[in-house]
Amino acid sequence: MKKTLIALSMIAAFSSASAANFVSFDVDQVKDTRNGANSTAQYFRAGKDIAGMNLGVQVRTAVFDKGGMLNSVEVTAGKDIVKGINSFVGVGYDNGFNGKVNGDFTYGLVGASTGMPVGPAWAFAGAKTRVNWDDNNPKQTVAFLGASLPLAKHASASVSMSRSYQDITEKAVGVGLRLSF
Repeated sequence: MKKTLIALSMIAAFSSASAANFVSFDVDQVKDTRNGANSTAQYFRAGKDIAGMNLGVQVRTAVFDKGGMLNSVEVTAGKDIVKGINSFVGVGYDNGFNGKVNGDFTYGLVGASTGMPVGPAWAFAGAKTRVNWDDNNPKQTVAFLGASLPLAKHASASVSMSRSYQDITEKAVGVGLRLSF
């Protein structure tokens, strides 16, 4: 709960201090494809476009059905280097399973995403991978796709799917709500 309050505080501070372009909340049902463990992951995200760059923060909390929790925070900066394709880099912090002593680690991120209108919806897809500077930390590449449908002028609902590869192998299906400013 303490981590969730910290995450919400970070998003509120980021949103008010930077006049964020969006804030979103997503919930995914996740299944580990290697060991069959199920979890529910909650994502809080906020983003801001500044001088042709898009800045973002993501806070993820996963609660496992059989007990246990993981938390991570990622901060990214991206830019459309090729029209319509956002390339980004970032850093992340993973608190480790149940905040285990010496189980936490930091990592880098690289990735790209794209999107396009499809009727009234916005379809999106992308991939990101961890860049570990310590070989003991788990490696992960995530591919994702989804669609967002406007509900009102500044609100939209989304559905998404993702698949993780390398040391962390998961598949997920989620729904979300996004508020734009």
